[in-house]
Amino acid sequence: RGWFYTLHALAVLLFDSVAYKTVVSNGLVLDKNGNKMSKRVGNVIDPFETINKFGPDATRWYLITNASPWDSLKFDTEGIKEVQRKFFGTLYNTYQFFALYANVDGFTFKEKYIPIEERPELDRWILSSLNSLVKVVQESMGDYEPTTAGRAIENFVDAHLSNWYVRLCRRRFWKGEYEFDKICAYQTLYECLETISRLIAPIAPFFADWLYGNLNEVTTRFSEKSVHIQSF
Repeated sequence: RGWFYTLHALAVLLFDSVAYKTVVSNGLVLDKNGNKMSKRVGNVIDPFETINKFGPDATRWYLITNASPWDSLKFDTEGIKEVQRKFFGTLYNTYQFFALYANVDGFTFKEKYIPIEERPELDRWILSSLNSLVKVVQESMGDYEPTTAGRAIENFVDAHLSNWYVRLCRRRFWKGEYEFDKICAYQTLYECLETISRLIAPIAPFFADWLYGNLNEVTTRFSEKSVHIQSF
């Protein structure tokens, strides 16, 4: 609190203005048992070793989604492993599923965009769920609630996209001719993955850029090479 007050005092004295309009204060990072980290106790985690071992995106995603930034965080590397497996692993496998069959059928989004209202009910459902997710993430980020945003994305990827949509649509991708129903499925899954790459970009910038780049390497839908120069 003293530091926040000092910034305001200096800003008023020097510029006749406040230093900031809003501010977020980080909580403490504790060990997995809730004790303050201390070199003397020997419960300190080296952040560089952790990032080298688990990657910056998984580490950051764990920090953001495990607790609100202003709350103290009980840090446990097992939690990062869970994030790697459950979130990034699921999202990676979903992309791999899409890429496998898109390469087989030669899908490059060259076909005319099929209006959502003309697509099968399952496609309309997942796109409706996706747009609800976009709304939640935008509102949460605007309210300084990245934890709520991250958890909403996790739930969509695991519960809606992977466990429901992809599972129920498997036959649409690997069976039948490359016609209306299959094109609808490709366009829908592509839209879901491309939108997710934008939503996760502030928290997982490297994986988001990899996903976006791979999706658009074989399509002509977007000319931008990086998700970070796309509109959020």
